[in-house]
Amino acid sequence: MRLPPWVALLMGSLFLFSAAACTPAADSTSRAESPTEGPRKELKSTSATLNPTITETLTPTVIPLSPTPKPPTITPSSSPTPTPCSSDVCIYSGQFFLERPIKKPGDDVVDPTYRFGATQGKRREPHHGVEMVNGFGTPVHAAADGIVVVAGDDLEPVSPQGEWPLVYYGSFSNFYGNLVVIEHEVPGELLMVVRDYPQPVYTLYAHLSEISVAQGELVKAGQEIGKVGITGVSMGSHLHFEVRVGENSYESARNPELWLAPHLDDNKQPNGGIAGRVVDQHGNVMAVSSVVVEHLPEGPDQTSDFEIYLLSYEEPDLIGQSPWKESFAVGDLPPGSYRISFPYFGRQEFTIEVNPGKLSVVTMRMGN
Repeated sequence: MRLPPWVALLMGSLFLFSAAACTPAADSTSRAESPTEGPRKELKSTSATLNPTITETLTPTVIPLSPTPKPPTITPSSSPTPTPCSSDVCIYSGQFFLERPIKKPGDDVVDPTYRFGATQGKRREPHHGVEMVNGFGTPVHAAADGIVVVAGDDLEPVSPQGEWPLVYYGSFSNFYGNLVVIEHEVPGELLMVVRDYPQPVYTLYAHLSEISVAQGELVKAGQEIGKVGITGVSMGSHLHFEVRVGENSYESARNPELWLAPHLDDNKQPNGGIAGRVVDQHGNVMAVSSVVVEHLPEGPDQTSDFEIYLLSYEEPDLIGQSPWKESFAVGDLPPGSYRISFPYFGRQEFTIEVNPGKLSVVTMRMGN
C-alpha cells in the first residue's frame, strides 16, 4: 500500500531521533579518561619538554682522577730489624713508645716497692700495673695518641647481664675506682720487627679523683685526661698505670716498664731495659726467686755501683706472655754492662749489655 507523503516523512523523523538517542557521545571528558588517548598525548608533550634537560643533567663530565693516596712509607730513625741475636740475647728498638703519664714536676718514676707482678710479701694482690706516687690532684696525661674506650668507674661488671662469673675491669667491683682506658695503635716500626706482635695496646689509668675525657673521644699524647686520686682500692694518692695487650681485660696486662719511654742518663742518652726469660731443660718458661741485677760501670767482671732486687712475676699466668715471654723485667736502666744472678741449684749468673733506648731480651737456660 502506498503511504501518503506526510506519513512517510513522519516515520523517517522518528527513526533518526531513535538512532541518536542510542549512540554514546564521544566528548572531551570521555577521551581524557581513556587509557590510550589522554595520557599518551600528555606524556608525549611532557617528554618533548624535559628530554633536553634530562640529557644535559645525566651526561657525566669526565674528570681525570688523581692517583689513590697510598699509606706513607715507614722510615724509622733506626734499623727496624733487631740487632743480630746471639743464641740467647736479642736487642730490640722501638719498644718504649709510651710517654710517661705523669709530667714534671710530678713524680714519673715507677715505685720500686710494688713492681708489676709483685705482691709485697703476699700482703697485696699480684700487681697488674705500676704505681706512680703523687699528691692528690696531680694531672694525669695520655701516654700516646688514641681513642678513649672507658671513662667512668668500675662499680658494675663488664660481663653480659646474667653471665657467670662476673667480670670487672679489675679483680672485683670498685677495684680501680674512677678510671680511663685508652686504645692505641702499635707503631709500624715495631710491627716490622715483631711480626706477631699482639695489638692493639691499651693503657689504663686508675684511682682518679677527676676524669676530663669522655668515652669515644680522640686524645693526643700528653693530653690531660684526669687527676690523681684515691678512689677504689687505694693506699694513699697515686696513679695506677697499666698496659694491656691484645684486649682490654685484666688478664691481658703486661709490664709497663717494657713500654714506658725511659729517662736520660748522665750522658743524655736514653736508658734501656731488660726482659729476662728463664727456661728449664724442656724449654718451658719458669719462675725464679731473688733475682739481682747489678750495674757494672767498668765492664764485665767488675764491681757494681748499684743493684736492683727483683722476683719473677708472682702470678703464674703473668709469666711467659707475648711478645717477650719474660719471667721478670726491669726498665729505665742506664746503658752499660749488667750481671743477672739468682739461686737455682746453686748460683746462676749471666752478663749482658743494655744499649741506649733499646730492650735486651735475654733467655737463661737451666739444665741441658
